Amino acid sequence: MHSEFAQIPLDRLRYGLVWEDHRTLYRALGLGPGDHALIITSAGCNALNALLAGPRQVTAIDLNPVQNQLLGLKMHVIGHHPPAVLRGLLGLDGPAAVAAATAALRATLPAAAYDCWATYLARHPSGLLLAGQLEGYVTGFLPTLPAGYQAQLRHLLTFETVAAQAAYFEAELNQPGFRARFIDYFDAANLSKGRDPRLYSYAAEAGGATFFGRLRRQLGQQLARDNFFFRFLFFGPENLPEAILPPCYQAAHHTRLRTRLGRLRLATGEATEFLLSEAGQSVTKASLSNIFEYVSPAEFGRVSRALSQRPQPLRAVFWNLLQAQAPRRTAAVPLLAAASEELGAADGCFYFGGVRALEYAGCEETTSDGFRCGHHAARNAAARVVP
Repeated sequence: MHSEFAQIPLDRLRYGLVWEDHRTLYRALGLGPGDHALIITSAGCNALNALLAGPRQVTAIDLNPVQNQLLGLKMHVIGHHPPAVLRGLLGLDGPAAVAAATAALRATLPAAAYDCWATYLARHPSGLLLAGQLEGYVTGFLPTLPAGYQAQLRHLLTFETVAAQAAYFEAELNQPGFRARFIDYFDAANLSKGRDPRLYSYAAEAGGATFFGRLRRQLGQQLARDNFFFRFLFFGPENLPEAILPPCYQAAHHTRLRTRLGRLRLATGEATEFLLSEAGQSVTKASLSNIFEYVSPAEFGRVSRALSQRPQPLRAVFWNLLQAQAPRRTAAVPLLAAASEELGAADGCFYFGGVRALEYAGCEETTSDGFRCGHHAARNAAARVVP
């Protein structure tokens, strides 16, 4: 797939957190014990969340090997340490806990790996969730605000009803002063601090005003106090209630994750190429993050047609950010329109512009060379799988 993401340097941690809601992933894919799930690695959260759902195999794939290294570290911690060490490394309990958790790694990591991660965490003393380029940028918004605006944002966490919360936002924060600060911080001129500007080549909407409208809409639909993404974006990883954390970071699920780590494999490569490869033919469900944000509509159509030629059925979900990819069902794009609309309305992260669920039926026809439809292309696509 021709993607602008392949044009940027893949030598740093770009994401410390997965921003795609795990609840949307669960509802869109309906993972079961017979499934092989392909999940974009990013920060690894949803690969681990998918593992909790009980599929027979999860393959986490990313073009950026640094993102896979991050997931590899989390897998090591889950496999060798108690929940407190994972919480500490993530930054959920503050910088002192990050330092203590880092020291605990010395006993289980190979010396070279320990030195690498200890050096990295010394440069990022607030923990892994804040170590990504995007997270450093978005969580930097609150400190730019006067104390009054900061207090008003925190007050949004106190409401018992969505109606009261929405009324407060309209009266206190949907006003010229705050609105202008928000739009300016998250507008195109500043977005490059969080993402490489080449990733916005196909963006159809402006950043700041669009994100403000999405925030306003969500505050009229969901309680901010119960929303992990709202609380993290504005206030960072500390003081988050355990119950709203992604399931993979909740202590109650630590042991179950540990017992299932053997079902999780890492792959370095491009997700759609993997799906079309020999190794990818067993994949039944795929969560593709927002990878189609970085391709043209024509390229998306080409890739979708290729996926429709896989011999096996495939359920897929992806998120749109500033480009409305797959706006309707077509012969090449088997969009589940009603499900997509419902999933998008309930998604926990206001950052995104919509969710797309697709159902590829698979193609069992045999071609003149003896291969099932789509099989020849699959043999020629490559992805490197790391056990």
